[in-house]
Amino acid sequence: MNLHFLHKNLETNFKVSIHNQPEFLKLWHYHPEYELVYISRGRGTIYVGDHIGPYNPGDIFLIGSNLPHMFETTAVTGSEEDIVSESYVIHFRDSFLREFLRLPLEFGYIPTLSEAAVAGLSFPSPAPGISGSLRKLAHGSIRENTLDILRILYQLEQQEKTTLASPAWIDQFNSRDRKLNRILQYIMLHFQEDLSLEAVASYSGMNRTAFCRYFKGKTGKSFITFLNDLRISFACKALLEDIPSRSVSEVCYASGFNSLSYFHRIFKRHKGVAPSEYQGG
Repeated sequence: MNLHFLHKNLETNFKVSIHNQPEFLKLWHYHPEYELVYISRGRGTIYVGDHIGPYNPGDIFLIGSNLPHMFETTAVTGSEEDIVSESYVIHFRDSFLREFLRLPLEFGYIPTLSEAAVAGLSFPSPAPGISGSLRKLAHGSIRENTLDILRILYQLEQQEKTTLASPAWIDQFNSRDRKLNRILQYIMLHFQEDLSLEAVASYSGMNRTAFCRYFKGKTGKSFITFLNDLRISFACKALLEDIPSRSVSEVCYASGFNSLSYFHRIFKRHKGVAPSEYQGG
């Protein structure tokens, strides 16, 4: 089952879906709805703005309106049961959340949570009951699910949270700038490859000089700095993974670097330690 919508009623302000497939669709995208994701099966990498980190079974994420994100499944071997990825996804319209602003005493936790979700949130140790409530949404009526969603949001507001995207990234991102977003999408999908300045400039329809000036003006970073930052973030995540455990050289090339010495130099400049020290931590 690739994507099954449980509630798709234009009169409602949310919809619940199950993604059940060998791998989640690797698509860098954003949308005006808030997105609550519960990973029930599967492992991989989550990208939210400039954040790169792992996702594992049991993880819960809340992604704000128009915040770019992507899930990349880690390929594993085994039986079909072992390799299936599954998530429960709830999309909220902003209008659904705004309905409760008029009742701050009863529903003050909703704006608190939605404002924090602007940069994306992860819940590293969600209470067991929350995952059960999320699974229950697959079988409830719209009215039952509305009550359950309000309860879930209340419980999440009480949980330990980690903010994902950096404030600097949120400040510079403009969801209405289609040209820049198309370029960022291209970079996100290809940064692990031998991605050259010339290739991205050509994709953007500009010459090298014009592209460098445009990209620096839009992001505050040169293309090379932006690309290295992205690759180092991926490398940090990969170095700390136990499944599968990788050598420093494997992480170097998997992150898109084609020179081990250059990778060491850039990594130490970013993190203050060598990759092997970071991995041994």
